[in-house]
Amino acid sequence: MKKTLIIVMLGVLQGCVGLAVGTYGTFESERSLVNISNEKNTFNYPGSTELLTKDQLLSAWGAPESIVKEGRCEIITYHNGYSWSGVGAFVFEVPIPILLPTGKEEKKFYFIDGEFVRLVSEYGEVAGAFGFMCGSDECGVQAGPVNNERTRNVDVTWCDLPSQM
Repeated sequence: MKKTLIIVMLGVLQGCVGLAVGTYGTFESERSLVNISNEKNTFNYPGSTELLTKDQLLSAWGAPESIVKEGRCEIITYHNGYSWSGVGAFVFEVPIPILLPTGKEEKKFYFIDGEFVRLVSEYGEVAGAFGFMCGSDECGVQAGPVNNERTRNVDVTWCDLPSQM
């Protein structure tokens, strides 16, 4: 009994513990300032105050996966691995993921007249959970959507064409 209590206490002190299942999905973030490096899909931090041009991006990162026109924007897309979806269980300290690749993780650079407007990046995150978890100094029961403050799909209004009157 004493050994079991010690093992449980060490688990609690180390990080996340609990008994829960969850879903994993894709979210998007947007940035209006970026400072790219000369290596594809990497950035220098903090973001630059100098505006990026289309030519600078293509010169530094090379050929993109696609270039498409949408409204006023030209969108240059680079892939950065896979995007994943699925479910997983968390049993005490052991995560048990069941994930499948569902697409390519993308970084989309939006340009208007060759000048940078925004970067929209995809990333994976837990989207829903059910069970009891302790982690980040908090314990509690989760049931339903999580990470509600995060954006599933960025609304790309800056590419809208001006209305015709």
